[in-house]
Amino acid sequence: MRSRSHRHRDGKTIGSHDQDEQPAVLGAAASTPTGRRREFLTGLSVPAGVLVLWQGIILVFVLPLVNFLFTHALALAGTPNLTDRNFPRILHSPSSVLLFLAIGFIALGALALQYTSVIALVGRIRAGSEHPGTTAGRQAWRATGRALGFQAPLVAVYVFLLMPLGGLAELSPLTREIGVAPFVTAEYLKKPLSLSLYLSMISALVYLNLRLLLTIPLLVTRGLSPLRAMLSSWQATWHRRLRWPGILASPLLAAALMFGVPGRTVAWLATLPGALMKTDSHLVATLGLGAARATAFVLMVVTTVAFIRWALAWLDRNVPGGRATDSTESPTVHRARSPRPGNPPTRGPGGRRLALRTTAGAAVVAIAIMGAPAVAAAPPPTSEPLVIAHRGWMWGGVENTLGALESAATQDPELVEVDVQQTKDGHFVASHDTNLLLLSGHNVNIYDLTLAEAEATTVSARGFTDHIPSMVDYVRRARELGVKLLIEPKVHGHETADYVDRFEEELASVGPLENNIYHSLDADLVESLKARRPDLSVGYTIAMTVGGVPDVNCDFLVVEQASYSKRFLDQAHAAHLPVYVWTVNREDRIRNYLYDGVDGIVTDHPQRATTQRSRVEAHPATAFPLRDVVKHLASVMPTSR
Repeated sequence: MRSRSHRHRDGKTIGSHDQDEQPAVLGAAASTPTGRRREFLTGLSVPAGVLVLWQGIILVFVLPLVNFLFTHALALAGTPNLTDRNFPRILHSPSSVLLFLAIGFIALGALALQYTSVIALVGRIRAGSEHPGTTAGRQAWRATGRALGFQAPLVAVYVFLLMPLGGLAELSPLTREIGVAPFVTAEYLKKPLSLSLYLSMISALVYLNLRLLLTIPLLVTRGLSPLRAMLSSWQATWHRRLRWPGILASPLLAAALMFGVPGRTVAWLATLPGALMKTDSHLVATLGLGAARATAFVLMVVTTVAFIRWALAWLDRNVPGGRATDSTESPTVHRARSPRPGNPPTRGPGGRRLALRTTAGAAVVAIAIMGAPAVAAAPPPTSEPLVIAHRGWMWGGVENTLGALESAATQDPELVEVDVQQTKDGHFVASHDTNLLLLSGHNVNIYDLTLAEAEATTVSARGFTDHIPSMVDYVRRARELGVKLLIEPKVHGHETADYVDRFEEELASVGPLENNIYHSLDADLVESLKARRPDLSVGYTIAMTVGGVPDVNCDFLVVEQASYSKRFLDQAHAAHLPVYVWTVNREDRIRNYLYDGVDGIVTDHPQRATTQRSRVEAHPATAFPLRDVVKHLASVMPTSR
């Protein structure tokens, strides 16, 4: 349809009623440098403030409600925590299932409102709306309603699975902890075959996230259903696939610049007071840490909003349909309120007050939610945590072999962890993998081999070659080296009926069982061993858990770092249970856990952990955590992965 317009004799079009011409008029509205700068700052600061305020709402209201419902759901199911092993138990409780569905609905609704409100607000400010907050609120509410409709499961898969696994959900406290557990990644990195499979999966996740990157903007600005928004995003990115490297370069570069310069500057400034005062004051360090966390968080928020602005601009230029307008706001009226091309755009006192109030409120919330944990942090305990060499030292031999054990002994850990499994003829060998394909090249299982056959199997990794040792030989060699062991009897499902008896007998043939300590992923095995030998130190190992401390008769807990939390540590200590965290290899994470007060670090790099333990003990209140937080926040930037 031809648009109705009147042409001034200078050739300019005015009074057009065609929505497709709206961007041209909007461009004229910000034609002066002052106007463009003002529009840019407002379009950045106000949505950023709203995003931070939503973070505060989620932290203050949504997360406590989710935790409350989660605790009651577990109580109704008769379990204190949710793990990968007791999940079927939850499904047998209808009340628990209903509460978990309610939790999912609440979390999805909060995330949808956070995402859609910010995107809608950015869009309304870009469009020059007279009342961007009101119109964006209505637009976000309707988009959230579509997201929570009958297609909600599809949206949940996208925001709770695809986005977090693709590294696009680190900003929200509801999704930042979702990801692949480090121990799973470590297993895939053993051999080229498994590494290639892992890289293929990561590539597929990145590809899916790139193709669906415009889903939420389309859901908000085009009024599409979730499925239609996904299909439209897929189609839009397909036709411009060759331009994606350039498209991604801008936000990546922006993120790198923002964290490369300001991030390091903030870290340096925050450590400066302590350096000038020549003190290890805990107060100085924690205040600096809080300031760095707040600043880094604000940088993340600003970069996220800038990315949204860029995405909406790209969407307007490349995807047919034009900029969506709120149904209550007529394009004709909207244009009539826009400034004339010859006049610079102005923002009234009300608009300036809105920007200032939103920015100030966002700053207060950011400092409160990021700085408070730092100020409330306590110094690490005086007792020395243990350093535990994971499967020996894998940079000095093949894991769980005598070569790795001997190399670990040179690293001076307090304990060496070893995995043992039962063979076909009822004996025990040192091996983590039940299937030996990755380490030996043969597709054979430990439970299909006799002791002699297992000992004759050659294993290799990282240029080292060795043989699978028997448990007896391994324990005997450790005793000769003066190394204490953390022995993990693994259950593969093909054990003999007298499994525990045989385990005790073989260990007793080498020396007293109390010379070493034990742990297992199998709760029944832990309680059985503890019931038979109360004098032994037996721990319960947890691969994945959410909730409280498990109700298992044990002496300590070994938790995978992805499932670790300070709250879990405090609950365990309240129950007089030491906590060891596995498998921690990064220096900053080792320090973080030591500052938290964990009782042991299970690591592939025992010397590294020992060094960091000494540094933390020598400087218990320095700004090491500050640098670690800034480094971590830079590494998890939503647009920097």
